[in-house]
Amino acid sequence: MTIHWSYKAQQQQDQIADYIYLEFGEKAVAEFYRRVDKVEAELLAYPEIGTVEPLLANRPKVYRSLVVYRLSKLVYSVESDAIQVAAFWDVRREPKSMAKEID
Repeated sequence: MTIHWSYKAQQQQDQIADYIYLEFGEKAVAEFYRRVDKVEAELLAYPEIGTVEPLLANRPKVYRSLVVYRLSKLVYSVESDAIQVAAFWDVRREPKSMAKEID
């Protein structure tokens, strides 16, 4: 099984990392990336570890989410041979507007 990040999720991750760097410094952003790596390893071992995302429950795909670092959440779906990362949410934003961004 592999993990595929959508372009949007990669952009969102970069924006969160930039914010963490500006507000909390280099050590905090290094910790953020360490936690992202840890979550990726956990997903590869246990793809359904995340909780079903309630904001996306009405979608044809089942989306799950995991809190990665303080105020950030990884939103993904499990396909037959891959984990598709759909979004990397900054949970301080309006939840319904974030849900609308996912296809």
